[in-house]
Amino acid sequence: MSVIGKIGSGIGTIAARGIGLGAVGMVAYDAHVLGKLEADTFSQSREADRLVSGAHNRMYLDTPSTVAGKIKDKIFNFQLGTSILMPFEAVAGYFKGVANSCIDNGITLGAGLMALLGGKKLSRVSALGLFLYGGYKFFTDGLGLGRPTRINPPFK
Repeated sequence: MSVIGKIGSGIGTIAARGIGLGAVGMVAYDAHVLGKLEADTFSQSREADRLVSGAHNRMYLDTPSTVAGKIKDKIFNFQLGTSILMPFEAVAGYFKGVANSCIDNGITLGAGLMALLGGKKLSRVSALGLFLYGGYKFFTDGLGLGRPTRINPPFK
């Protein structure tokens, strides 16, 4: 094989690995952003559920007792003023969002990893697949071609 053939062969593999790196980077960026959003909503939702449960617990007593009522009021006020579990729930929500995003973008992530880490032939085929899939997503999601409009669906 000549030197030019080896250089051309190397450029194709480098380009394929670059496409794979770009695809994995885009999926990772989306996963990180969606993980941050899920962290906020998950922790706030869990905190709201805990406060509703605490308020419900505060309103009812098994037997009438002023002391038990005051203790329940103190506990509820403490729950209102502190959010001890929120950071832990935010971490759980972040990983939940990252996992959901990686699953939703599984085709892009899988093909990107194959293009990045596969052999010469596999990486080129995966890069070509990524290119074709990216074109399909551009036309369907980006331009909205081939999808019915959701605003005024026709009556059947």
